Amino acid sequence: MKATNIVVSLVLFALSAGVLLGTWHLPYWADFAPGSAFAPFWVGFAGVVLAVVLLVGTLSEHDGTPHSFPDRRGLMRVGGVAVGLFALLAAIPLIGFIPAGILFCLYLLLGVERRPLLPTIATTVIVIGLVYGVFVAWLGIALPRGAFGV
Repeated sequence: MKATNIVVSLVLFALSAGVLLGTWHLPYWADFAPGSAFAPFWVGFAGVVLAVVLLVGTLSEHDGTPHSFPDRRGLMRVGGVAVGLFALLAAIPLIGFIPAGILFCLYLLLGVERRPLLPTIATTVIVIGLVYGVFVAWLGIALPRGAFGV
């Protein structure tokens, strides 16, 4: 698993650096809104940081035992997340981004992760509030609306 993590971190680093270098000439900010380099810069930056963290963490591991394949419960959780993501993609055009995001957060935290109800509701409100605050209120980006106009 150590070799796999090293290869993955190097590939992630190369791809992220490619995004940063490939969009270097694009404007980061245009008048009053983010420019065409805004999202690629932050995605590339996050990728570089995550690649370095993965590489350093992998190289500093001293335990020689290999990671085992997930058990049945782990595979069910991975499958549950995949099903939730596909359902999210299908629901966005029908009910809108915000309601679909709320349902997705609730599904992940209550259904997949089996978290308590009150922290789940608080987390969902905070996450959706941050998404709305950043993209709609701050950046002025219109999120997809569904049949109900939400």
